[in-house]
Amino acid sequence: MGTGIDAELMRDIVGWDVRTWSTAVEFWNDHLGPTDAPLRCLEVGAGPGGPSLWLALQGHTVVCTNFQNTEGQARPLHDRYGVTGITYQDVDATAIPFENEFDLVIFKSVLGGVGREFEAQQRAMAGMLRALKPGGRLFFAENLRSTWFHRAARAIAYRIRGSSWRFMSVREMHQLLSGFREHELYTTGSLALFGVTEGQRGALAAVDDAFADRLTPPSWRYVSYGVATKG
Repeated sequence: MGTGIDAELMRDIVGWDVRTWSTAVEFWNDHLGPTDAPLRCLEVGAGPGGPSLWLALQGHTVVCTNFQNTEGQARPLHDRYGVTGITYQDVDATAIPFENEFDLVIFKSVLGGVGREFEAQQRAMAGMLRALKPGGRLFFAENLRSTWFHRAARAIAYRIRGSSWRFMSVREMHQLLSGFREHELYTTGSLALFGVTEGQRGALAAVDDAFADRLTPPSWRYVSYGVATKG
């Protein structure tokens, strides 16, 4: 990995479709940079807490949040690496209770799960913006709607699992980020989603890196990532 993050750690940060989603981590790593003091960070919708782990390993303090059972979901991974500086709190992503408290807010694959209506994603993003200090930054990585083929494949998978997700369009992602002073948004991932195993996804992601992502428009890709800065 170009970030100096070894493959096992990157798997624990990202969790699934690692080569594709690691592009976001590499971008975050480049933009985090050195700091004079530890940052106070918030992870929203943490699941197993991979981004919290990444931040804690660099010496930052993190409030790691999920809708429920945050510590039960995330602490096993953090304990395995022996990191300190992480606290756990159950937080509804559409009703984030913090205001002007954090230097950095981070999330991966969260917005689509907060509700079936775009207004739910708007509430979540507004809460993250509110939680940041002036000049604070949001690091994000989120699933995109992509093509009809991607949507069909996901519909089958979600029907099997009995769950649902509201996928963002590129336009909607830009709209959600419009309240920030500035933002950068990039897209990646064309073929890797169709891999059945992680090995297949990794091989297809290599094709994406070499060819597919260069030949397809942003609206055809299924991952968005970037940074936004609060005014």
